[in-house]
Amino acid sequence: MVTGLRITFAVLLTAIAVICQPAAAGRIGDGEPDRILIADPSPALVRSLSGKGFRTESTERLEALNLSLTIVLPPRQVSAARAIRDLESAFPDALMALDDPFRPADDGQSRRSEGPAHDVLSAIDWPPDDSAAGAGMRVGIIDSALDSAHPALRNASIVERSFTSGKAPATDTAHGTAIASMLVGDSNDRSVSGLLRGAHLHYASIFQISGRGAKASSADFLRAIDWMLKSGVTVINASITSPNRNPVVLYAMSMLEHKQAIVVAAAGNGGPSAPPVYPAAIDSAFAVTAVSTEGYAYPYANVGAYIDISAPGIDLPTTSRKVTSGTSLAVPFVTAAVARMVHLCGLSPKAAQSNLQAHARDLGARGWDSHFGWGLLQAPRCDAHAGRALDAGAGPRPPAH
Repeated sequence: MVTGLRITFAVLLTAIAVICQPAAAGRIGDGEPDRILIADPSPALVRSLSGKGFRTESTERLEALNLSLTIVLPPRQVSAARAIRDLESAFPDALMALDDPFRPADDGQSRRSEGPAHDVLSAIDWPPDDSAAGAGMRVGIIDSALDSAHPALRNASIVERSFTSGKAPATDTAHGTAIASMLVGDSNDRSVSGLLRGAHLHYASIFQISGRGAKASSADFLRAIDWMLKSGVTVINASITSPNRNPVVLYAMSMLEHKQAIVVAAAGNGGPSAPPVYPAAIDSAFAVTAVSTEGYAYPYANVGAYIDISAPGIDLPTTSRKVTSGTSLAVPFVTAAVARMVHLCGLSPKAAQSNLQAHARDLGARGWDSHFGWGLLQAPRCDAHAGRALDAGAGPRPPAH
């Protein structure tokens, strides 16, 4: 009896030890090491890293972003967050952050539309189908894996590149293929596709397999951006989200305006009470939320001061029966509109953004509001006012948070 009690007690102690044991230092929930990103580290900081037991994973130059990126792992038995605090104390001017994860902006709350695609395009006054609508344009997409053999993409001009930090890429292609088809797929009346048919698409897949579903690293997001800038892409579709305001990503994104480029990003599908998501909430990004073709808000969309504009994104007919609603699907409409204004009207991407905001159809409260931004996107038109920032009655953009 005593022996049995001792065994039971030993088992309990072991269980308690396992439960109470802190997570292995420098590890995140799905079992991969926490990585620390450091932008343009000084020689003194580099020397300190070596002396304090940091392990350097890579050092590279992202030429187009004018950024040197060093990735390190924290000393053993030290959490990455604690390691960053210690480094910031010794080097207060250094720019560093955890390698925060990105996820596809897909909430799965959807049903497939039975209506024809032209009804969606009519809601934003998009011009009739043109087999060469995107001729001469270069656009980019950062997303999940792509099924480039999909019938909708068989005639598309696509250059693909994978950025997954050497890890096995995620295999689900539904999300990325639906987005790509909306921009450069063969047009038909059964799905929204071919908004920029004939454009040259640079496609970066950045998602890798993890224990919590597909995820991507901030480092790979920056590598994808850099590749696109080097390739001459100025308008980048990012139907992806991260919950974290990453200082290194923010700094890199601030370089885009100097490069005459813009990231058009999904506002997120966490609901009205959800916190901001990134890159949409970064000042230099063009944040897009989803509405119905009648202008009703998507109930699962994020709300906030960073919302710039609305576009159709509810129950859309797409090439996928799996991905039919969400702020992800609203983004390609705005990406296509910006690309058209840059190419056909000769505007910079930021001037195109201002023009589209100024000419959006007002929804909700008068003027800008946190649910709809400046309102529902309307097809771009080149006119005498195309270069103006905002109409006099529109007012300034709300303060970023």
